[in-house]
Amino acid sequence: MDQTDSNLSFFDLVGNVRAMRRLKPDPVPLELIRRVLRAGVQAPSGQNTQPWAFVLLTEPESKQWFAERYAGAIRGRGRRTPDLDGRTSASRQFRALYYQLEHMHETPYILLVCGKRDWPFRVPEAERVGLAPPSYGSVYPCVQNILLACRALGLGAALTTMHQVFEAELQERFGIPEEYGVVATIPIGWPLGRFGPVRRYPAEDVTFFDAWGKAEPGE
Repeated sequence: MDQTDSNLSFFDLVGNVRAMRRLKPDPVPLELIRRVLRAGVQAPSGQNTQPWAFVLLTEPESKQWFAERYAGAIRGRGRRTPDLDGRTSASRQFRALYYQLEHMHETPYILLVCGKRDWPFRVPEAERVGLAPPSYGSVYPCVQNILLACRALGLGAALTTMHQVFEAELQERFGIPEEYGVVATIPIGWPLGRFGPVRRYPAEDVTFFDAWGKAEPGE
């Protein structure tokens, strides 16, 4: 494969990484997850600190515990029940979300991506009270590598952050030390649906040159 084919393969891949919330309960070989995580830790990080760590939920009891609190967090947001029978894009997304909510405990793996806490430079020393946030900027490249690796292996995955509602309880339940925070949770399994191209605004519509609003150089 020459360099051009390799680049095209990459660009095809990144345009095909959809959030797959409908997952089969079928087992996934652990070695595939190890490959995914090995790809994750190849990501860059600030000063090469590599501040990530992972907790992989595999036991039915652990996944049930997470699923119950995840469902409670979704349903407890105080919003009215969405239209699950409509044909709009929003209805389709909510149907997928509620499927995930009802079947989360059946997911082969639930990955907790943790990040070492580190105060941002902009926070003065005198204001650094309590726990620092995780180093999101250094952990999210790892998260994206994980999502890309899942897609490359034919695995379905979907990034979620609803764990923030019960994060303290989550950390206590799974013994995550205080110096780490949970950045993202990612259910992983074989997809029920089909992969397909993502729908995004064109980059040209949100790119400006030298000042906001200048759509072309030299405008």
